[in-house]
Amino acid sequence: MVIIWRAVVAGVAGLILTGCAAGNPAAIPTATPQPTSSPTSSGIEEPADATAAFREFAHASCDRANAEGVVEYAWDGTQKAILIPKSMAYNDFNAVFVDDTGIPALIWETDTFASCRESNGFALAEEAGGEYETDVTFNSADGTFQTVLDQGEGQTVTFRYTVVDGVFVSQDIDADWGETTVEITYGMPSEADIEFLRSAVDAFLAEDG
Repeated sequence: MVIIWRAVVAGVAGLILTGCAAGNPAAIPTATPQPTSSPTSSGIEEPADATAAFREFAHASCDRANAEGVVEYAWDGTQKAILIPKSMAYNDFNAVFVDDTGIPALIWETDTFASCRESNGFALAEEAGGEYETDVTFNSADGTFQTVLDQGEGQTVTFRYTVVDGVFVSQDIDADWGETTVEITYGMPSEADIEFLRSAVDAFLAEDG
C-alpha cells in the first residue's frame, strides 16, 4: 500500500512520504537497504521548557540533514525520501521520494522530511512574527517528544520523535489511517540513492522541455 507522506500534513506543507511529485520515470532497481532497528532515546532529562528544547533539536536535525544529506525510510523500508546537500544538487534539485514500486519522484520542499518538518514550522512562524502553533509534550518514561497535528473534522496526527546526540533519529506517526515509523539516517546518500534523484530530474526536465 502506498501512503502519501505529504498528505499527512496537507494543511502545513509536510510529511508522510510522497511529497509533491513530478514526472513518472522508470523504476531503478538498486536501492540502499533500510536500517534494521530503531535507535532509542539516549536518556534525555525532562527539560524545563519542552517546546524550547524541542525547537533546538528540530533546528539541529534540519541543519544536519541539509549539511550532510539524509535518507528517511517509512512503511518498513518500502518508501523513502532522499536529500543531498544543495552544494551537490543535480540541475538545482536535491530531494527525491521513492515509492514502494521503486518509482522516484521529485520533492520540492524539505517539509516532507521528518528531520525538517518541525524546524520549518518554527522558522516560518517566526518569520511571520508569530509562534509555531504546535503542542509539544515530553515523555519522561522514554525521553521522546510528541506533537499533535490537527487536520480538522476531528482528525489528528500524532508525531513522536526520538532524539539521540541532539538530533531526531526516528519519527513515529499515529493517524486515523494507520501507524508507521520513519527512520532517519544522516550522511551522504549512496550512489544508488543519488541515481534515483538524477532519474527523476531527467524525466521532469524532459517533460518540461
